Amino acid sequence: MNKKFIPSLVGAALCTLASGSYAFSGAPAVADNDYSALAEHQKTWAYQAYQKQDLLDNATPIAQGYNSSSHNAFNSSAYGAVYIDPNHTLSITEQLDIGVRALELDVHWTHQSKDIPVGDDLLLCHFGGQRGCSSLERYFSDAVDEVNDWLRKNPRAVVYMGFEDYWADNEDKMLEALAPLDDLIYKPGSCTRFADAAKTLTEEDILKAGKQMLLLNGDCSTSAWSASAYNGGWGYSSIAASQAADCAIANASWNCDGIQRIFEQETFFGTTFADDNGLYTDAQIRTAQKCGINQVAYDKLVINDSGMKASIWSWAENYPNASDAAYDCAYHGPDGLFRDSNCSDDGHYACKTSDGKQWAVSTHSGLENSPSAGESACQTMGSQWHFGVPTNSMQNELLKVAKASAGHANIWLDYRDQAEEGIWLTSKHEVDYREGIADIAKILPGKTYEFFMKSVVGSCELEWNGGNTGDADRNAKFDCASKGDPLLFVPIDSPKMTEGKASVRGYIKAEAQGYLCGLEWASSLDDGERNAKWDCSGGADPVTIISDSNGTTSSVRITSDNNCGLQWAGGDAENNERNAKFDCDPAWDAMRLYGVSTTGIKMSRTINNTYGCDSGDERCNKFLEFSGSDVRIGSDKTVWDFIPVAGKTDEFYIRNTYGCDSGDQRCFDWLTFGGSDVNIDSSDKVAWKLTAIEGKNDTYTIQSRYGCDSGDGRCDHYLTFSGTSGKIHATDAVEWHLAKP
Repeated sequence: MNKKFIPSLVGAALCTLASGSYAFSGAPAVADNDYSALAEHQKTWAYQAYQKQDLLDNATPIAQGYNSSSHNAFNSSAYGAVYIDPNHTLSITEQLDIGVRALELDVHWTHQSKDIPVGDDLLLCHFGGQRGCSSLERYFSDAVDEVNDWLRKNPRAVVYMGFEDYWADNEDKMLEALAPLDDLIYKPGSCTRFADAAKTLTEEDILKAGKQMLLLNGDCSTSAWSASAYNGGWGYSSIAASQAADCAIANASWNCDGIQRIFEQETFFGTTFADDNGLYTDAQIRTAQKCGINQVAYDKLVINDSGMKASIWSWAENYPNASDAAYDCAYHGPDGLFRDSNCSDDGHYACKTSDGKQWAVSTHSGLENSPSAGESACQTMGSQWHFGVPTNSMQNELLKVAKASAGHANIWLDYRDQAEEGIWLTSKHEVDYREGIADIAKILPGKTYEFFMKSVVGSCELEWNGGNTGDADRNAKFDCASKGDPLLFVPIDSPKMTEGKASVRGYIKAEAQGYLCGLEWASSLDDGERNAKWDCSGGADPVTIISDSNGTTSSVRITSDNNCGLQWAGGDAENNERNAKFDCDPAWDAMRLYGVSTTGIKMSRTINNTYGCDSGDERCNKFLEFSGSDVRIGSDKTVWDFIPVAGKTDEFYIRNTYGCDSGDQRCFDWLTFGGSDVNIDSSDKVAWKLTAIEGKNDTYTIQSRYGCDSGDGRCDHYLTFSGTSGKIHATDAVEWHLAKP
């Protein structure tokens, strides 16, 4: 960030507004984001092409890729007038939403008067040293929470957080503030230069480790900080040095292993008191990329930013061709830009060395674009040559030269979307970027599916309204800033074709503070629209999920039986939230169902009594079932879901699945007890411990774990029965056989 000294009069101008015991509100923890504008931007070619380009380099070393950074990302008018000379108008969330993947933050240990008691804390402030920091600026922890929310919503994104250090050796405070992100941070483990790690580390390495965040610009000052933050970050290159004529070719090796950035500075103080260069033209950005710059740190970012659009060096405008789903393979066109075509066309192949420093065109042509055909053609020129695709602009320039020398206008690239329409990957990619997208044809009755739902445009996630309303109704809403609530889908019909598209009908439910609430549409109709709500008394309205994405849940419409479509309310979001509704025109918003899985359910089983089977007791092999809410043993073959208790390998919550395909309000009621009587209940979720019986397959004792941490006398009481009535008992250890239904 290379700041210059700014006279102390700036500090006097901005000076601490309170040094005593008075507290002021200061910068807000959360900004109001313009999700309407973001939603419109996400429909544009520029946004979609940039997202594809951002994914393109995930399987190659970071030093061979490109990303966009936000210079002084925190210094934004989105957080109020306390930032009087902002670098940005967009919030950090909005910056990430438009494609920024590196955030530059200046963290100061300085006085705060936002909250009582006043005192020193970690604040985000633009000016060097402590000069000019207001005591009302934003807490660093607020930015951490904001980034944490965004990453949880975008589980296949990798974000870099780089620091300018003014925290006065308070690394312990930094780690404390970063705690919400700790499980997502990819840590070096010890003092490690980022410039060295970037030569081999890929973003897929980070994702495979279950991480999404790298901390940069650490200084190895303490062992704990060195274990979490890489030493150094992107190097700095002046824009003038990277504008030399033909630099991409003449200096082809100068930066292929490096990590170099340029940054913009368009604040008043930056341009007045420092020798920074303001904003770059689009042409300068494109030339800098060709010369090996692999990060631009933008200033004054806006939605649909022209500078970010200028950084798209890969796809030709309006490509890939969305109108032809059969075009699944990319080729390098006469202008050096990517286009898509039919994979069965013949052609020559782009070949590269592993370090990306040398490019050639295969001397042999092939009959298709496939990894094996391309690799075979490249290998005929020598073992060092591999079928490839440029992952930054400099590599693309080198390929242009090689292609011109070989005399070919169009050549195949190792880049295709055959696995999933719209998700363009190379043969090196290994991570599943479908994010748990499901094939609707495989969503079958008799199973329960966990998932998350977000709008395709805007990425706002469905959830239930907060607060405890017991078994009353709750409002259904879309949260545009945070991760939505986990949802359940219970199919009631087999998948079928609706209007030529795969569909499945069932109930959508959510667990709200112990209550299982079903998605419904309100009975009243207002201007052709009905409010969407969660019925926590056990009811739910059936809906049909219809795929608009080749039979997957990547993009679906959700309609009620009376043909009203699920939407998020228009206009700007209030507190970053929008109301959910059903539009009966009919109309609907495209939704993405992701994280679809049955893995949250360890198993679905019937529970059979084995007591008395060696003595002829007529209750042998009777099923655990219920009447009303009273649990008993009998002839009804009730199926129960066993859901693991977090952190335990032998403890489960047990819930009933009877009636889930018919709308029975007891669907998903939990196995529990009152006194010593066993029953089912919609909210009283008790953990049960399973202990295997040696020598007997799939046979267990089942013990309640309720009250074991509070000294309740019923801790570890066994699930048993008296007559046919379900009971818990201290010593009556009935053995139960768990059978697949």
